[in-house]
Amino acid sequence: MKFQVLTLFPELIEAGISSGVLSQGLKKSLLSVSCFQLRDVTTDLHRSVDDRPFGGGDGMILMPDILEAAL
Repeated sequence: MKFQVLTLFPELIEAGISSGVLSQGLKKSLLSVSCFQLRDVTTDLHRSVDDRPFGGGDGMILMPDILEAAL
C-alpha cells in the first residue's frame, strides 16, 4: 500500500508511523508513506495556507489554491 499525505505537520505523521504495527509494515516494505508539506507550494512571504471562512464564523479553512497546487 502506498499512502501520500498532504499535511502541515509531516513530522507528526512520521513520528506516528515509526512505532507499532505501521512501523512493522514499513520495515517489511508492505506499505510506504510519503508526506508533502503544504507550505512548500505557497507564494507569499508568510507561507500562509489558511484563511477565514467566507461566510464568517469560527475557525480557519485551507485555501483552495494551495490545495490545488499541492495536488
